[in-house]
Amino acid sequence: MGIDIREFVRGDIEFALLQTKREGWDATTDFFEKCLAHDPHGCFIAEIAGDRAGMITTACYTQSGWIGNLIVPPEQRFKGIGAALMAQALEYLSTKRVETFRLEADPAGIKLYRRLGFVDEFESLRFLRDGKHRSADAKQRAKASQVQPCAESDISALCALDAEYFGDDRGRMLSLMHKDAQACYVRHSTDGIDGYAFALSSAAGIRIGPWVAQSRTAANNLLEAILTDHGNKTLVAGVPDVNSQAVALLKRNDFHETPSSLRMVRGKPAAVGRPEGIYAIGGGAMG
Repeated sequence: MGIDIREFVRGDIEFALLQTKREGWDATTDFFEKCLAHDPHGCFIAEIAGDRAGMITTACYTQSGWIGNLIVPPEQRFKGIGAALMAQALEYLSTKRVETFRLEADPAGIKLYRRLGFVDEFESLRFLRDGKHRSADAKQRAKASQVQPCAESDISALCALDAEYFGDDRGRMLSLMHKDAQACYVRHSTDGIDGYAFALSSAAGIRIGPWVAQSRTAANNLLEAILTDHGNKTLVAGVPDVNSQAVALLKRNDFHETPSSLRMVRGKPAAVGRPEGIYAIGGGAMG
């Protein structure tokens, strides 16, 4: 039977959550709603004989496009569904005139992505801190007081800082994140904002990221604020392995490594940014 591909709609979110749960990923309804709000015509469902047989999402920014959530249920694998979904996602992003495509690959998908022309950029590490921790002590709370909740008036400066380090303008995605974040923190310096961090809902608890900082001190203060408010919850974060300071900071605060992903790119090597200042990514599906 043939593979039919259609746009992902809100009614497919329950199907998507079942797939991500089986894979051990931490997606939520809010996450997929953000995907659909940002790229309503760029997320897809594969069907065979009217039954859903796979899914994929995209996030298109100014210079680069991201591909994520490529999942084919076990009973539907080895039928070419994954390749068909990838072709649809790449075609959509190409219509948006981006020439750089990125994704974060789990080991099972690396061979497919290499066949499609993706090459390795860096290891994307994963960290977890369980919720069995006490509330922050007075000293930590005092340090965290140097960080404030992100106000609407901070969004423009936050997006400008993010573009410098992420390498692309993803302001619309950050604005969507801000609307339903558990928290968003900024650290002000004499020159403006020198760091920010989101705490987003996750199926595991709280996902930290995006988290960007111009200095080790700014990064440390932002993490202290997160631990002050959310330290009794399970926390997860994805970290570019080129940011050794982030790795050391998380390990000092009782985070441990879990299986990693591989950041891969295809096409023009644009929107590289400065990953050494990214302390946590927003997520494998959106950078």
